[in-house]
Amino acid sequence: MDYHSIHGQDISSFDIPDTHRLPTVAASQALEELQHEPALSLSTGLESLDMALDGSVGIVSGDSRLPGGVKRGQVTEIWGPPGSGKTALAIQTAAHAICHGHDVVWVDCFQMVNKQRIVRVVESVSKSHVSNHDLAMDWTKFTHFSCLTLPHLMALVSRPTTNTIGATVSLVVISSVSSLLNSAFPKSQPGKTGPKAGKGLSASAKRVQGLQFVINALQKLAATRNCAVMILSQCATRMHSEQGATLVPAVNASVWEQGVATRLVLFRDWAWQGKQLASGFMVALQKLDGKATNDVVARMAAFDVEPSGAAEMDCDGSGSPSAEPADLVVLLPRKRKLAHTELEIPDSEDEADDEDYGWADEDEAAMPVAPPQWQGSEDIMLGQEVGRSEEGTTTDEGADDQDDA
Repeated sequence: MDYHSIHGQDISSFDIPDTHRLPTVAASQALEELQHEPALSLSTGLESLDMALDGSVGIVSGDSRLPGGVKRGQVTEIWGPPGSGKTALAIQTAAHAICHGHDVVWVDCFQMVNKQRIVRVVESVSKSHVSNHDLAMDWTKFTHFSCLTLPHLMALVSRPTTNTIGATVSLVVISSVSSLLNSAFPKSQPGKTGPKAGKGLSASAKRVQGLQFVINALQKLAATRNCAVMILSQCATRMHSEQGATLVPAVNASVWEQGVATRLVLFRDWAWQGKQLASGFMVALQKLDGKATNDVVARMAAFDVEPSGAAEMDCDGSGSPSAEPADLVVLLPRKRKLAHTELEIPDSEDEADDEDYGWADEDEAAMPVAPPQWQGSEDIMLGQEVGRSEEGTTTDEGADDQDDA
């Protein structure tokens, strides 16, 4: 008698793991299966971003070149501040996967996605495909889950079933996973002492173990199901003594960095479109196939969010408008000279020339009037005697002598 004859089949996906070895596959068979793979990447709908994710090399299959995009079998993280277009880019990628016949699983960890928005994007992508005339949304290819706690998320991704994440799923989007991680494993606050000896692991050690377990489960899901796992994360502020405040991913531990193969950062910025300055959404590459870029960001792409989805913007990447220098003199405001912005050595000989520090007369006239509390504010903070000069002190003493007389 075996385990199943006594206890029956497990319907809760907590069955005992198999102890059999993986079947041996010949190298020629693996190469043949790789060549007949329908798609190794999922398009994001932005051609410039797909080329950046493809490494600008391209995958050749026969006489055609397969488009680039988010690679399957890897964990891709997309992070950025609120309103930077993370959800729009994920919906665009999911819509392209659905229109190409793939199944998509969307997991919400904080706020539910608007399904009507997904329908509009899918219909727009379907119109752009000539071979696809069916504009209706096929809901059998889209599965939505809401996991508001970390145990629910781990139960979903660690032991997936055919009903939750089947073999035909090519994209798994996990939205706002950093909110669950930071809630279940909060960061250790500076100044707080850890637990005493014999009281268990500290909060920082528990956080590292928890993050490692989660990222390992996501890596295993991407490898076993041959799907692309896309994580949407928020950002946090990190203070530096010299550089000031900078934005970083909300989860930035070393164990998490090792598990993320590709990382994209999104933000809002201005871009030149001819002679017009327009606001757009920027996406930049920070990590590709486990290798970080040399710069902070590389291979930027611009897009705009419309009701029909994300649309790529044609902008000048040089950072300057395509106008004549004579036009720029009229359009641009008056700037200070470069010599006035250089660092000055204290008590130098050219103090008379730089006593205005680059300010013009009209700038001083445009300055607002100082409030009545402006005068004497240093005296209030530093004391009455600290800001006075020796002459002022002598004059005050002489006045006191006259009063005494």
